[in-house]
Amino acid sequence: MMRMGWREKYRELAKKALSKPPVYGKDIDIFQFTPKEAKSDIDLHAISDILEGVGISVDSSDRAGEYYQLESIVLERLSKLPGLEIMSLEEALDTYGDELKDYFWKAVKVDTDKFTAIAELAGRGGYFLRIKKGHRIDLPVQACLLMNMNQSLQAPHNIIVAEDGSEVSVITGCTVMRETVGLHAGITEVYVGRKARVNYVMIHRWSEAMHIRPRTGVIVQEGGTYVSHYVAFTKLETFQSMPRVILYENARAHLSSIIALEGNARADSGYIIELRGKGASGEIISRSITKDTSEITARARIIGAASNVKGHIDCQGLLLSESSRILTIPILDAVHDDVVLTH
Repeated sequence: MMRMGWREKYRELAKKALSKPPVYGKDIDIFQFTPKEAKSDIDLHAISDILEGVGISVDSSDRAGEYYQLESIVLERLSKLPGLEIMSLEEALDTYGDELKDYFWKAVKVDTDKFTAIAELAGRGGYFLRIKKGHRIDLPVQACLLMNMNQSLQAPHNIIVAEDGSEVSVITGCTVMRETVGLHAGITEVYVGRKARVNYVMIHRWSEAMHIRPRTGVIVQEGGTYVSHYVAFTKLETFQSMPRVILYENARAHLSSIIALEGNARADSGYIIELRGKGASGEIISRSITKDTSEITARARIIGAASNVKGHIDCQGLLLSESSRILTIPILDAVHDDVVLTH
């Protein structure tokens, strides 16, 4: 099936947002980076130690499926179980066409900033992962995004759809194969159906000249659960991320991050939870560690927008040098009179 005309509206919005700076974190010139096409005959076993450092098993015997991308080239995508669908986003668009409209730039807005815009206009690859209704996938699915070339832009658009009553765990490992100057701006949209559950782990390890700008949005329907853990023990130049999770009636979310930086790294990281449905609950847990002259701004915001909702923020930091810095900014925003929000 050919790609449908509805994509054009997103491209037009993206063009208008190409110069739109991020709300948080350091702005950078995105036009110094371009998509690269690396060789596709890479021996993954030869770099197994690098991959294992970000949670990726080359053996994959204990994985339900896998996706590998090097720069802008999709190396592999494989599902081992019924009820689990894995393909590149380009394949999914060609296969399903209009069926993807409800999952395309809905959890993340294409004109959020210049990084979402460049992902739509110049990004390549990304995985489409769907768990069919009622299927429980007991083994984790892994996705690996590798970079290896200087001045490279890697901007995949990933979509996870957990249909009603399904369950899956996803491990995403993002890293470099050598010291590299580049921009990683991965877009991830997660759609959790009614009484479905998604466990999502993202592990990052970069080099000191990398700029990292992931953009993540999650929508959790009635009775669904989303659990996310972000881990980064790394050097880098700049990092900025602010995933937004929307929870409807009786939905739950647990979001945690552990970020340890060294060198002169600068990070601005956090989460937003919007409690939009009655009985929804969410918590944000952050742990920040800095050494040398690195700096972390750790943000957290929970919005209580429905009755009988609960939210909690827990943020802690550890300074390992006198020249490093951690700034925590927790925000509790009650817009309904029957909420419990704590810090």
